[in-house]
Amino acid sequence: MPTLQGMDTRSTPTIASLYDLTLADGLPVQSDGREIRYRTVRLRETNIFDEREAQKVAERVVTVGGQPRLMVSDADFRYALTLRHVDWMECDGNKLHSAVLGDDVLGKLSSHDLGLIEKRVFLLTLAAEVRYGNMTQEQFDAVMRGQEVKPTQAPQPVGPTTGVGANAAEPESGPTLLATYAGAGAPGAAQSDAA
Repeated sequence: MPTLQGMDTRSTPTIASLYDLTLADGLPVQSDGREIRYRTVRLRETNIFDEREAQKVAERVVTVGGQPRLMVSDADFRYALTLRHVDWMECDGNKLHSAVLGDDVLGKLSSHDLGLIEKRVFLLTLAAEVRYGNMTQEQFDAVMRGQEVKPTQAPQPVGPTTGVGANAAEPESGPTLLATYAGAGAPGAAQSDAA
């Protein structure tokens, strides 16, 4: 689980809305012969369609051993998916909606502003994990304090293989698996329908 190393939550202001963000530099756009900067950003949660579109952007055909292979760049995928979180940007009441905010437009953002968007997307993702019950509020708070969070223990396997080796001569309840008797003879004669 990723952590926010070195984050001091005592000096961090409360966020009024996870979806609204103000950029430091803003997106520079030429309008009526002058440059304006779109600094207000509205973010949104992504869906499967957004993930597929981000994957398409990150796909490249690469020749490996003389054969063409389709590869996906993880860095390009994360970048494209982060940009798909932007719903609109605003400056002086004018909005640029996601339909016009392509890679060529958002590529004009400063590295600092892109980092601000990435941090907020990380918070949106963690908040969704809490909402869906995959993470507790205590785990979320620990991540925000920069503490390491141990993943929740997954259910342990049960069945006839749980005690294999302890007393292999005795049959166990449940379906019999070939692995249960590996290396030893079956406890009884094989049954068949043939007479």
